[in-house]
Amino acid sequence: MMKMPNFVTHYYLPETGPFRSLSELPAGSEDPVFLDILTRHQRDTGYRRRYGRNYIEARSKVEARLHELFVARGGKPRRCHPFYLVLGESPWFRDLNANQSELKIPLSELDPETTSLTYPDSFIALSRDDKPYYNQVFLLSEMSELVTRFGIPENDHAVPYECYWETDFELYIEVQLWDLPPRFKA
Repeated sequence: MMKMPNFVTHYYLPETGPFRSLSELPAGSEDPVFLDILTRHQRDTGYRRRYGRNYIEARSKVEARLHELFVARGGKPRRCHPFYLVLGESPWFRDLNANQSELKIPLSELDPETTSLTYPDSFIALSRDDKPYYNQVFLLSEMSELVTRFGIPENDHAVPYECYWETDFELYIEVQLWDLPPRFKA
């Protein structure tokens, strides 16, 4: 059995910096950095992340549902849109983009009132219902039980980047932060 990590990792592009969200852009935004991110895979072979035409709309719906489920479980989000991290680390996610940066944050620094989890990625977890952990948001206090019951996904490099959306995409446990960790607050 895999040992449960005692940290989470936030992956981000160096040019945007940590703890940024595409969801915070106003509809029709012309922000050149984020517009570049949405189309970069078309011209940069080191950028493997793909965003479909309806990505922002789909993301908005998933985040609204995440928020609703987290609040229903007693969560107290301080933001409308979460920041995304993974439990432990994910070489697959890290290598999704060349020159990706990362921040590792001890679990002990996360506020249980503003931290939720999905198993696996929230897009998958909230769009399917064929596994017992789908359509659920878990609390930080439930992490140990979640890992004991379902394990930690170990197929980190079994899914090629070119068609990851065609698989079950159970590559990591996603952690959503609904506030900045204390050491990152201004």
